[in-house]
Amino acid sequence: MKRFLWMGFVLFLYMVCSGCGQTFRPIIIPNPPQFPNPAASHTVVSINDNGTIVSGTAMVIDVSGDSEASVWNVGLAPVHAVQQSASEVLVVNHSVTGAQADSLSKLNFSGTVIFSSNTISLPANSAPNFVATTESSQAYVLMPNYLDPTTDVVVPSIQVVNTTANNLVATIPVGNNPDAMAETPNAQKLYVANQADNTIDGFNTADRSSRTVNGSFNGPLWLIARSDSQRLYVLNGNGVVSTVDTTSTLGPDNMVDASVSVPGAAYMLYDGNLNRLYIPAGSQLTILDVSQSVPAILATIPIPPFTLLNIKNSVPATATAVAALPDGSRAYVASYAVLPSQLNIPSVSGDGTTATYAYTLTAGYPLNPGVTVTVSGTKTGFDGAFIVSAIVSGTAACPGTCFQAPNATKGTWPPPLGTSGPASGTGSNVFPQVTVVWATSNTIKTTVGIPGFPDATNPTYANGQYYAPVCATTRFRIMMAAGGDSSRAYLSSCDGGNVNFIDTSIDSYILNMPAPFGSRLNNPPQNPVFLFAGP
Repeated sequence: MKRFLWMGFVLFLYMVCSGCGQTFRPIIIPNPPQFPNPAASHTVVSINDNGTIVSGTAMVIDVSGDSEASVWNVGLAPVHAVQQSASEVLVVNHSVTGAQADSLSKLNFSGTVIFSSNTISLPANSAPNFVATTESSQAYVLMPNYLDPTTDVVVPSIQVVNTTANNLVATIPVGNNPDAMAETPNAQKLYVANQADNTIDGFNTADRSSRTVNGSFNGPLWLIARSDSQRLYVLNGNGVVSTVDTTSTLGPDNMVDASVSVPGAAYMLYDGNLNRLYIPAGSQLTILDVSQSVPAILATIPIPPFTLLNIKNSVPATATAVAALPDGSRAYVASYAVLPSQLNIPSVSGDGTTATYAYTLTAGYPLNPGVTVTVSGTKTGFDGAFIVSAIVSGTAACPGTCFQAPNATKGTWPPPLGTSGPASGTGSNVFPQVTVVWATSNTIKTTVGIPGFPDATNPTYANGQYYAPVCATTRFRIMMAAGGDSSRAYLSSCDGGNVNFIDTSIDSYILNMPAPFGSRLNNPPQNPVFLFAGP
């Protein structure tokens, strides 16, 4: 017995000694939870723009109650946000030139409610566009237009912010047109994508010293750090996903693979539970397994097109955003198309407040409340571009097929003893849909229709509709997020001015919540420009 024990001890020493001096690089990585852990989230937060004069807002949605938990003002023209801790959210505000300077809003939560905020001023006209952190008391803000006060020359930079003292502590120069950042979960390294330079800057957060990042990049526009802090994933402007090895303490960080291509991609989501990347682009979702040293494509899932009435060809959907449930069961892919509608209108009546239009859909896509229809051929007052306020088909007010729209015209058409030419309606609106994907089989479960809305970047709309140019420039026109308990998935729409709810127990659309009403002309709803799972 002693002989076997002694032999076992010698074998153990041999294994220890033989491992000395070797670098261990795991093939399958461990799976620590992300910070903050998405399963701990009780809210979803919508960051909303309110034009160039009035401050934007943060709207907090209580996941368990399908209700608005709180609304709080942020700075002018918010563009991006990050949750720093279980009680703090940071919002970067890219103002215009003038009295209201660029800023970082720190929102302080008590449970699911914002109870106070701090405004941290950033250098004027620095055009901040991104905020990142995995630390508890320090954050980093990208400033592509920072003007160096010592040389009076624009030097794109990172502003280091102490979020405990609420002050600026350092400025770090970076490359040209920086548009995204990622900090490793261990809070040791920070990376910046410089789109115009085709480079990635790296820094050690402890002393802000530079790290060399070697690789061939092409207009990098999105970065994600893996949960073990050993890999950085770079989405390039040409759709190539590059992988950078970040295991070295001192550097350099070297690109190890650039073979995965997702043409047209502008955004990707990391699922830390399953160690995969979801990349929506064009009419498909690409899923990458990143648990290996080199990513591998798990699946390429085609997104269903929209089917139109009496039009020969269907319209392809453009995939633009994705969310993964924290329970690891499903992913939800947002896509959209601009779809036509063509109607015959046999009759219309008005009570001075609302007009009721009888109609038959002759081609295109069905109407729903919120879309626009341009009516022609009826008498003066009933013609024009109108927002559909309600579909009242099959009701006492309209036994057939009808929609209603705000209209101050009284009376009916056609006149009792007269005749008129053919009346018609046409519409072209943005219609989203959400495709539900099983995470285990990487197959489609179902596709959920979301109510459409007018294109808010079209300045020709009238009759109380509004023009929101921010929706044409925001990077996050349509976004997805998931509730921490996996009971809900959410789609925000800049154009629609709302957040749409999907009940994941039945994978069906159940309601939408308008963004808070603002102070602009005619008091239109604000426009969501960013959506994420909050505290």
